[in-house]
Amino acid sequence: MTIELPREIEAQLRETAQAQGVSVGQYVEKLVAETNVRRAQISEFKAAIAERMASLNAGETVDGEEVMARLISDLASR
Repeated sequence: MTIELPREIEAQLRETAQAQGVSVGQYVEKLVAETNVRRAQISEFKAAIAERMASLNAGETVDGEEVMARLISDLASR
C-alpha cells in the first residue's frame, strides 16, 4: 500500500521511527494502536460520566471530590 504524505510529515515519521529503532511501518502501527487505546479510554470515561449523571438525576448524591478521585484512579490504572 502506498500512502502519499507531505514531505515534512514523511521526514518526521522517518526521523522518529529511526530514533526509536523501528521501521516507519512499525512506528505507524504503534501510533494507530495508541490512538485506538485512547479512543477506548475516552469512550469508557464518557460512559462513566453518563452513568454518574444518571444517578445524580435520580436523586443520588455523592461527594464530588470522591467521584473525581475515583475517575482519575480508574484512568490511571489503565
